[in-house]
Amino acid sequence: MIIIQIIDVIGYSGSGKTSFIVSAIKSLKKNFSYNIVVIKNVKHHPIDKKGKDSYKFIEAGASYSVIQNINNETAIFVENKDLKFKSLLNWVKNGPYKVDIIFTEGFRDLYNPTVLCISELNEIEEQLTESVKIISGNICLGDLKRKEILNLPIIDIENEFLKFVNIFTLN
Repeated sequence: MIIIQIIDVIGYSGSGKTSFIVSAIKSLKKNFSYNIVVIKNVKHHPIDKKGKDSYKFIEAGASYSVIQNINNETAIFVENKDLKFKSLLNWVKNGPYKVDIIFTEGFRDLYNPTVLCISELNEIEEQLTESVKIISGNICLGDLKRKEILNLPIIDIENEFLKFVNIFTLN
């Protein structure tokens, strides 16, 4: 049985969640060759539009629709009326591709080890959960001298990748 590490990344819009995940993926691939999946919670806009073929296939009753473009980029649209996150997670875990790490972005009701991305220190307390293991995001772009707040390390993923790896036991 494959043990898959799940890491939740939360924070307000514009706090550096996507940048954190992109940097982490690049470093994890380079250093460990891990297979990584990202599941993103898109709250404010549809990922498929009415009138597009993928939308029509799902609307007609397909369980899922797979589209691929000329560059071999693939997107999978799953009929989602009753699809809960745990079902999606199981689908990914049991899919045809080996998965080592799953990053989730923007799901606030999960309780996996979590990265809280912030832009300002005053954004921490209202978002803090017991699952948060590190603080990161745009706060690391400035000249912040602090390396810790509320007993949580503030980690710049670009410069402190190994610290991130050790905290989340990824090696």
